Amino acid sequence: MSVALSLGSLLKIVFDYGLSKTELLGITLCIMVIHLVLNCRYLNVLSWLNQLNVFWSCAGLFLVVLLLSFVTKQHQDPLWVFTHFENQTGFENPYYVFVLGMVGATYALFGAEGSAALTEETENASIAAPIAIVTSIITAWVFGCIYLLVLLFSIQDMDAVLTTAYNLPVTQVFMDALGTPLTIGFLLLMILCQFCSGSAIFTICSRQVYNLARNGRLPYSPQLQKLNSHDVPGMAIFATFLVACCVILPYPLSDHIFMIIVSAATISACTSYSITLGCKLFIGTGDKKGRFHLGRFSKPVNIIGFIWALCAVVAFALPSKWPITVSNANYAGLALCVVVCLSCWMVSRTCH
Repeated sequence: MSVALSLGSLLKIVFDYGLSKTELLGITLCIMVIHLVLNCRYLNVLSWLNQLNVFWSCAGLFLVVLLLSFVTKQHQDPLWVFTHFENQTGFENPYYVFVLGMVGATYALFGAEGSAALTEETENASIAAPIAIVTSIITAWVFGCIYLLVLLFSIQDMDAVLTTAYNLPVTQVFMDALGTPLTIGFLLLMILCQFCSGSAIFTICSRQVYNLARNGRLPYSPQLQKLNSHDVPGMAIFATFLVACCVILPYPLSDHIFMIIVSAATISACTSYSITLGCKLFIGTGDKKGRFHLGRFSKPVNIIGFIWALCAVVAFALPSKWPITVSNANYAGLALCVVVCLSCWMVSRTCH
């Protein structure tokens, strides 16, 4: 979807043509089909795309930061950047709005553990996988902070960003700060990075499906764990494609429905994080340690991660607009309550 939104913004700039939601959906489905084919047959291309993405993302981000720092017509005052509070939620309590703002930070960390799903295809995985996880979080935090600060300093008109006609509001920031040619270059950079990242995420999700199926934890596990002629789990990849289609299909009907589905999926991921961290924190693993461990920092980091995961679940379940209506209510919170109640009922039934 992110590739389609970036492409929609690009077409709006170049041809003054705005894509409809149905057209955005069609582009997204086409991109997903490409990812499906790449993951099923062309692993060498996937490897090349991942390497390209690392270089392109780092070099592109460095170039974007330089352009916004030295080419922008006018920069915002530091006081505005660090103290201005833009509240479009309808809630008056700043602390509540701050919690809602943390949702974006949760999205930024989402999927950092993806390398763990590819450990069986990684050399020296017991060291490489955890290092990849830690490195991805650190680099995302450092470069993300730099990019966000430069972006905030480069905003020319906040109202124009909030009411922009572009599919991606950040496009308006670049248009106001750098002009049309550089904004087109920025969008092309984003499209390539998003496409490469999408193929990698597709691979990670399909391997998670394969791992669960191999352990007999999914319906049709015998079929999902089969490898095709290219030694990849073809059925698991296709199942991932079908689930992704089901998630994206409601988008033309309502932005709100689509965001509810995304929020519910993120709540599920954060809940799985909290369960894993909670088990390690309260049950422990004995004296057994892997080749990579945090030593005496393990417990403090575990506590922080556990609290963060729980707070993220709460943040995604909270209403994000006031007054609350049928069209803007956060039904992901209601779905979470239903799942928790059903889970407790099933556990209690098993115990008795």
